Amino acid sequence: QAGGVAAGGGDAPGEALDPSAIPPLVIVVEDLRVAGARLGQARLQTRPTPAGLQVEELSAQGPAHSIDIDGSWVGRGPEARTRLRASVTSTDLGGLLAGTSLTGRLSGGTGGMSLRAEWQGTPAAFDAAHARGELVLDVRDGQLLEVEPGAGRVLGLLSVAELPRRLTLDFRDFFNRGLAFNEAGGTIRFGDGVASTDDLDITGPAADIHIRGTADLRAERYDQTIEVLPSTGNLLTVAGAIAGGPVGAAIGAAANAVLQKPMGQIGARTYRVTGPWSDPEVEVIQADEEVQAPEPDGGPTGG
Repeated sequence: QAGGVAAGGGDAPGEALDPSAIPPLVIVVEDLRVAGARLGQARLQTRPTPAGLQVEELSAQGPAHSIDIDGSWVGRGPEARTRLRASVTSTDLGGLLAGTSLTGRLSGGTGGMSLRAEWQGTPAAFDAAHARGELVLDVRDGQLLEVEPGAGRVLGLLSVAELPRRLTLDFRDFFNRGLAFNEAGGTIRFGDGVASTDDLDITGPAADIHIRGTADLRAERYDQTIEVLPSTGNLLTVAGAIAGGPVGAAIGAAANAVLQKPMGQIGARTYRVTGPWSDPEVEVIQADEEVQAPEPDGGPTGG
């Protein structure tokens, strides 16, 4: 509409949209692409409510993934508020992220994630630093790739991506050009501009990693503790099988069970990660000793 609007003459151009005035929508897209990600066939269905708009279905299906979202948008202007629930499952999460800002962070990965969030404003006003909710991750059989400094800001908490460049030589061989994992998961809660977790774990053939702490999403700073424990796996069992067939395997399994705890502690490190996302400071705050010295006056032991 050209020109101005006379006083008392209805809504001015650009005034906040009333979601309850949006008619019911059914939109089907055969090949949806968002930020370079190919999401496949998509469907959107909405209906108006007295308070705003309800998203009955927002889904996308591809050969290797499924995305399902529902939620609501109520109020207008400063009173607008959005809530959503989303779930993603895929047999190749790394491929699903290709073309987005997360390209190159993950290779492979089967599983999914679920998001519950709410924020003040319209759906287009989403900002993790001003939203409240939680993200639950459950991914298997993938690899965290070696990335450029600062990429630890992925999800606001995966500062583990910084470790390969900053650790001493004790763990670099485990990471090489990335960290393969068998399982990775946990819950990240966010609100008041802070994301936090107390159960974000990555379990792999080389090492188990436990991440606890917070990330300030507004100041873009870390305050986290990362525990890295080299995995012993079943090396003794495998060695026994090679050396002596079934009998050797049984002996190796028994030895592995006896030595599992002390071997799991060998070389373990706990790191404190603080400072800005672009240049975090990583320091060792705990180092388990590999061998405990015997008592000076200890007597001889049996053979």
